[in-house]
Amino acid sequence: MTGSDSARVAEAVLPLLRAAMGGVQTRQGGDGVIGLYLQDTLFGLIQDGVVLFRVDARTRADYDAAEAEAEDPETEPDAGADPFEPPGGAALWTASFRRLPPAVLDDEEILADWGRKAWEVGKRARAGTLT
Repeated sequence: MTGSDSARVAEAVLPLLRAAMGGVQTRQGGDGVIGLYLQDTLFGLIQDGVVLFRVDARTRADYDAAEAEAEDPETEPDAGADPFEPPGGAALWTASFRRLPPAVLDDEEILADWGRKAWEVGKRARAGTLT
């Protein structure tokens, strides 16, 4: 995947985020990463064509639950790939951002809820009050 993959995903996802949350903006970062901002607060990333939202101790359980729900007990797990880890497996991103579960993009209300939570995490991070 390349930065152009992230740009294509941003073009597809941005209207959904704006409809759900309002004035979401994007900013190009290094290595083709695109930042998702609301009121100058970073709440998400698009990296290698994958949407990631900001998480902390208050919101990480939502992603864990979505991951558990997405697992199919009939299929053999792929030991080499975790669909909820960010591309590249960077420890910093793993700690701060998680892959948005695909089902979240299917429902505007759920997307708005998850987006607002990620935005709240971003505001706590800016204020230095992450839990």
